[in-house]
Amino acid sequence: MEENSRHLRLISAGEDQSKFEDLLVRNFHSLYSFALRLTGSKDEAEELVQETSVKGYVAYPNLREKSKVKQWLLKILLNSYRNRVKKRKRQDNILDVELTEDLISSASVGAYDQGKVFGQLPDKEIEEALGKLPSAFRLVILLADVEGLSYQEIAEMLHCSAGTVASRLFRARQLLREYLEDYAKRWGLL
Repeated sequence: MEENSRHLRLISAGEDQSKFEDLLVRNFHSLYSFALRLTGSKDEAEELVQETSVKGYVAYPNLREKSKVKQWLLKILLNSYRNRVKKRKRQDNILDVELTEDLISSASVGAYDQGKVFGQLPDKEIEEALGKLPSAFRLVILLADVEGLSYQEIAEMLHCSAGTVASRLFRARQLLREYLEDYAKRWGLL
């Protein structure tokens, strides 16, 4: 009887691992592009994705909310990246200011559609501008605007409030606008 129970647990674990592999393949592009934008290095991005894959593979059977695999994998990757940064002792000191919803909604980003204008710029300029952002700002831009996560999902990942996420995202977009404005003017987009 005990042997049958053990055999069933092994089959179940094997099925979980197979499901995980399928989910990993589906989310690989997001993981790699997120890692690449975080690190700026193909080699380090590949290492981060590999580390994330191994950690995810081991922990997947214990994941409660299987519908949030992408967010969970991005969080593993982000935590691995943070651990690497801590080891290198390169931490950004950023004062976060919580913005109220009224401040956020009343804040003016500009008289033109940033997404439309800056969406026409070459990837190289965008990547350079993203690289200039402090890491906390770069994270929220990548998680919100590239990966499409909600403020609440990002807040859970970063262990902060949705207001802090909104504040960082607002400030990150403002900085990106400043960094990319010269490029846009030079190309006649503004």
